[in-house]
Amino acid sequence: MTTKERVLAQNKVAKLTDIGRLIKDGDSVAIGGAWLSSHPMALVRQLIRSGIRNLNVMTILGSVDIDMLVGAGCVDRLMFSFVSMEAYGLPPNFRRAIEKGELKYDEISGLAIIIGFEATGRGVPFLPYRGPFGSDYLNQRPDFYKKIVCPFTGEEMTAVPAIKPDVAIIHAQRADPAGNIQIEGTAGSDLELAKAARRVIVSVEEVVPTEVLRENPFKTKIPRIYVDMVIEQPFGAHPCSLVPGYVGDPWHMMTYMDMAAKPDTFKSYLDQYVMRSEDEYLEAAGGLKQMNLLKKLAREVKSL
Repeated sequence: MTTKERVLAQNKVAKLTDIGRLIKDGDSVAIGGAWLSSHPMALVRQLIRSGIRNLNVMTILGSVDIDMLVGAGCVDRLMFSFVSMEAYGLPPNFRRAIEKGELKYDEISGLAIIIGFEATGRGVPFLPYRGPFGSDYLNQRPDFYKKIVCPFTGEEMTAVPAIKPDVAIIHAQRADPAGNIQIEGTAGSDLELAKAARRVIVSVEEVVPTEVLRENPFKTKIPRIYVDMVIEQPFGAHPCSLVPGYVGDPWHMMTYMDMAAKPDTFKSYLDQYVMRSEDEYLEAAGGLKQMNLLKKLAREVKSL
């Protein structure tokens, strides 16, 4: 194989519209990020645009990503520990779906979900931990939590099964064409997701030559062996933050909460913002002027 052929073989760069090659109706999809930070929102919007349905979605600390997918009718079942819009209030679509019994769900503690992903990454069928003793989790979900006894100490522990998503979707700062991913700020549990999933799609702010990554190798959190597709999508976490690059967009979040308050106005939100190209979405959300403001605010916070 020539050098050029080796380079082409390692090139995992694709377009946002290519995600349908790796995500199909009915797949289990683990979504990276946490709270209102680093969620792969461009990928979430593309899932909706692509008409992919009946997904078994997994999140540890979900927010607008989960609410949007539920409201758009993409989710058949949800595994979660927490879904919140933080200071903006309760997630409207998520709340409606739960209250009306329209969404099948598995409420699992965040630590247990992380350990389930970690078990898959380690190639074992389960992992034990100390907890969640004193809660109702064990009684409510005896199919997921199992009491076991340590064969070495006799200590009673709780075992949780390995969780293996079909696909993990993640957003990060940068990648090289081979799929080495650099993450700054918090990485959440994105590495655990990447190790657990059968297929991994990562959107990034920029795709750069491998030599650029080598200048700061300690920032490379996810090696290319775990990554199947890389998509360059600036502001791919918007309206969430991507620290230290840009803060979350409170103006758009307030717009979202207002329009998601009712099903008919949420449909208008999808029509106005989501059912377009990603470039059109960013323009509708304020364009370059607004995106530069979010970057400026991040710099000012960092300098404090």
